Amino acid sequence: MSGVPAGAARRRLYVFTPLPPQRNGLADYIAEYLPWLARDHEVCVVAASDQLERVRQARPAHADWTVIGEAEFLARQPDPQGQILYNLGNNGDCVHMLDHLLAYPGAVVLHDVSLFYLHQLAAERGWMGALMAGWLAEDGHAVPPAFLRRDGSLGVTPGLMYQECLMLARVLKQASGVLVHTRYAETRLLGAVPELDRRRLARIPHFVLPPAPPGEEAPAILQAWGIGPQHQLLLVPGFLTGNKMLYEVLAAYRQVQPSCPMLRLVFAGEERPAEYDLARRIAAWWPEGDGPVVTGYLDAEALDVLLARADLSFVLRYPTYGESSGILPRAALGGGRVVTVDIGAYPEYVSPQVMPVPVGPGLVAALAQAMREVAAVPSLAPDERLKRQTEEQARQADRLPQALYPAWQAWLDRCHRSSAA
Repeated sequence: MSGVPAGAARRRLYVFTPLPPQRNGLADYIAEYLPWLARDHEVCVVAASDQLERVRQARPAHADWTVIGEAEFLARQPDPQGQILYNLGNNGDCVHMLDHLLAYPGAVVLHDVSLFYLHQLAAERGWMGALMAGWLAEDGHAVPPAFLRRDGSLGVTPGLMYQECLMLARVLKQASGVLVHTRYAETRLLGAVPELDRRRLARIPHFVLPPAPPGEEAPAILQAWGIGPQHQLLLVPGFLTGNKMLYEVLAAYRQVQPSCPMLRLVFAGEERPAEYDLARRIAAWWPEGDGPVVTGYLDAEALDVLLARADLSFVLRYPTYGESSGILPRAALGGGRVVTVDIGAYPEYVSPQVMPVPVGPGLVAALAQAMREVAAVPSLAPDERLKRQTEEQARQADRLPQALYPAWQAWLDRCHRSSAA
């Protein structure tokens, strides 16, 4: 139900965000909230110029929001009736936002406390030299000569600038409000930017969507990846980026596979070979083709089928800087065991099905032991799995999008009042 009084004009909300068909968690996140936002606002999604047509074509025909490009957004500014929202993460699909974040400050949903990868991509595209040089001068920083070109311009971005959180601090200081998902992220932000007005900082957890019951296609999906009723499924769900500790999972599986032949390891997601060449490592370690399987990108339904069959899922991150994870509670909803790391925000998610493991020299041994424990017992019976899924859904009931949206909207309202003051 809309929070806008009958007959009142809805304010415009310009939303900078990746959006399907772009494949990343930021796009999936905002897609769940757009229908709710569109009830209370005249929503204009601002797509990156090189993605504009794809996003427009993928927009559902019934959607009560529009898609505009960066040029049209600029032509509409200043818009006294508008508010700006940035759905920002440590992701290459957010690089274009750097052109607008400082010129047109708004409310920021920050999915990652570290923006190091975003910083690197911006540097590769030649943006950060100009941006950083100005920021450094304004903040009174001195740059070692080794980082300067002959003409005095910034040639390389020192790691020290990142450690000082210069880019992140600039974004946060000018934002009308910042939303994070975890206590860990909140604490790190306040440590990085202690002068940040706490009234502009909100913490709302990442939503959780209960999976749909497996449909008639479930057996075919399992069969397509070689998963039979005799197998015990080890699953690595989500985008296969460089910080998912893929090497460690492979090394542990390589140890236990000879003595546990019924274990089946599946990497359920799209590879990012520029970050870690998973397929190449599998081919090197299992030249006979009897190694783990990589599915490639899966839609939500297919991934839920695998999660609902998994005996053990791995949701690992290192290094982690406080990024949110929708896949951790989603994996727990599948009913099987889940192994995660004991660092960053991951220990904040508490469930009897989730086991944190220490990150360190003993990690591979700990993963191998978890695999052996799974191999030593039969897979869950359907009624036992259903019982665990039901219990997990009850634990997560307050994290459904419809339960979180009122706090989300209240935060947006506070940001709007702050920017209008």
